[in-house]
Amino acid sequence: MRQLVTDTFVPARPWLTGNLQTIADRVRPRTHQLAAVAVEERRVVPLGDGSDDALAVRLHRPRTSDPTRPIVLVVHGMGGTIDSTYVRATALGLLRAGYPVARVDLRGVGDSIPHTRTLYHGGRTEDLRDVLRALSDEPGAEGVALIGFSLGGNATLKLLGEPLDGIPVRAGASVCAPLDLGSGVEHIRHRMFGLYERFFVARLRHDTLASQLALTEEDRAALVEVDSIVAFDDLITAKRNGWRDAAHYYAVNSSAQFLPRITVPTLVVHALDDPMIPADTYAAVDWDLLERETPVRRAITARGGHVGFHEAGAELPWYVGRIRRFLDDACAAGA
Repeated sequence: MRQLVTDTFVPARPWLTGNLQTIADRVRPRTHQLAAVAVEERRVVPLGDGSDDALAVRLHRPRTSDPTRPIVLVVHGMGGTIDSTYVRATALGLLRAGYPVARVDLRGVGDSIPHTRTLYHGGRTEDLRDVLRALSDEPGAEGVALIGFSLGGNATLKLLGEPLDGIPVRAGASVCAPLDLGSGVEHIRHRMFGLYERFFVARLRHDTLASQLALTEEDRAALVEVDSIVAFDDLITAKRNGWRDAAHYYAVNSSAQFLPRITVPTLVVHALDDPMIPADTYAAVDWDLLERETPVRRAITARGGHVGFHEAGAELPWYVGRIRRFLDDACAAGA
């Protein structure tokens, strides 16, 4: 996999392996307070799919800002919310650099629960387009940018490879996106004796039962018995969104197929020791061709885990600075 590596990342002790990088935020949680560097405004963004659902968004305007910078929307991953450590860390780093930042809770989780009767999934890009459109209409907005993590990274790359419908997207980035959803869930099933999958299944079950999704007694009983991500996606995701089964959902929404269609500067961040995503899915991409023919760039490291990248001597994860530099360059080039 050496030909894939483009960037150097030095892990902090004792988080020296991919698994330890992945769990560090749970062992040693950090809050990353935003109030000292930004003023928070709350928005509820109606969704245009006829469901009457809306998403809760927190918009942060930096106290020291650069008026030429776009509003950056940060999208959480599976089992996450706007208060996930990686979301807050990214927001803090970008706010310090003068970027306005918006954090969004996807359908059925966090602040969006009272406003939604359906659930998010890894391909629900129309929701993100509605939020980006609303943000681009904010007073003084100089366009928008988008950063997605894990499953949110898959949705981010898919969206960037779809028609942007006139939304002034200036740049995007993904961190540890599962480029092939089917390969990703199969990989997770066999890692760490199934601990990662059991964690996500528990989160998905909790979020589904806590949401306003209309569930029959039969659905609730089946949900209790779900023991894999594939089984959850068969029962809930595919069934509720018109796909035959989980495999159909994965095939339609995996982001690898959208990479060649991306037309705005986009950074793909990943670590080859990510225990949740098979490195083969990144090796399968012809990065040289992609980088010649599109504005997609990669920042792939040998180590870093899944949304870890806890760096020696650093307050914030390595990817925060890497993405900020990429956004700085993209915005300067666009200007």
